[in-house]
Amino acid sequence: MNPTPNVVVHTRDLTRSFGKKPVLNGIDLNFGPGIHGLLGRNGVGKSTLLSIIGGQLKPSGGQVEVFGETPFDNARAMDRTALTGVDTSYPTWSVANVFKGAALRYPHWDQTIADTLIADFSLDGALSTPYGGLSRGQRAMVAIIVGLASGTELLLLDEPYVGLDLHNTDVFYRHLLEQADSGRTIIMATHHIEDAAKVLDTAAILGRDGRVAAHVSADDADEYVLVASASEGATLSRNLMTQADAKDLGQSARVTAAGFDDLIEHYLEVS
Repeated sequence: MNPTPNVVVHTRDLTRSFGKKPVLNGIDLNFGPGIHGLLGRNGVGKSTLLSIIGGQLKPSGGQVEVFGETPFDNARAMDRTALTGVDTSYPTWSVANVFKGAALRYPHWDQTIADTLIADFSLDGALSTPYGGLSRGQRAMVAIIVGLASGTELLLLDEPYVGLDLHNTDVFYRHLLEQADSGRTIIMATHHIEDAAKVLDTAAILGRDGRVAAHVSADDADEYVLVASASEGATLSRNLMTQADAKDLGQSARVTAAGFDDLIEHYLEVS
């Protein structure tokens, strides 16, 4: 059973290896309703973790529960979950038929959201185009539309904005933010720290050792400061300190309040 009623995704000591190469090493995470970021350097296992949560991959060891059940090849859990991203393999149907198929796949499909996103992305002219003939940015749009319109309780977004220009990235984040109070659990692998920090409730950072380096919330940023200190002529270095500790610093230190994006960046730098 999940540790608390509002936890949708629970992992404990989760591991995954490919052959002799370990990728995930003792992952302990809990996610409930809200928008969560999954961050880390390339190759640390973000996509692998999303695939395990989405029931597409079996872990090598440890525990993973989604809606209180083991998700791998579990129709009950997978019917309540959508896993999408720019590299999702959809059939070589027309874009319109991809959306029709998704509407049949997901019981709570929201056609209004789909139509709004199609218009906002200016994807109307590509509805008759075979999916395989789309540009990378257009494939990203299709994945975003399927994910947000699916109506699933759990939405897993794997680098969904890759290939989008600035305008369409803004469209995506605006519509993602509209889901903040929907009760859905949304986990997004992302590199867009500055933009993502504006919509995320929490951020889980995977380290190069395959473990969780930190799992921080937007509220945590209020309790920390980033301290830049240096002797005369030296290069400034950044350190993370509690506000209480920062009060004891001498006048040679420059103290600034830590924003959520700064907090995330700090853990990415040291992980």
